[in-house]
Amino acid sequence: MEIDLRYVKVEHPDLIDLVDQLNDFFNQEWGAEVASGYQNHHSLAKMACAVVAYRDDQAVGCGCWKLLADGRPEIKRMFVLPTVRGGGVARKLLEALEADILKKGYTEAVLETGAEMAGAICFYEKQGYQIIPNYGEFIGDELCVCMEKQL
Repeated sequence: MEIDLRYVKVEHPDLIDLVDQLNDFFNQEWGAEVASGYQNHHSLAKMACAVVAYRDDQAVGCGCWKLLADGRPEIKRMFVLPTVRGGGVARKLLEALEADILKKGYTEAVLETGAEMAGAICFYEKQGYQIIPNYGEFIGDELCVCMEKQL
């Protein structure tokens, strides 16, 4: 599967469409009320970088990163269409985000994912991320797992 990665602006329609699909997944999985409680963490306007993955000119995945108040880069909005999962798209997206983080002078990245998302946790661990104590607004939130990687 040939994947083309493109760095895009946060207003890019393909990015917005994929993020809408990610939000729909969260709403279905946990309910709109719970999912909406995390929306302030996901604002595209706060992202320092956004990447969209394409296969045959069709947008199939996305990822972003933003700077936290403490100055650490945080991976956000990672999503791959279910029809192409398992083909390395997520790994390529994550590698592109990490490359941009390094290019900007940072040497680590953190992220937050759902505690019940065993597949996501396993994926991030395979990419070198380790579970850390929850940070920021996720402290004490049992629905969340925070992870970190030295780049």
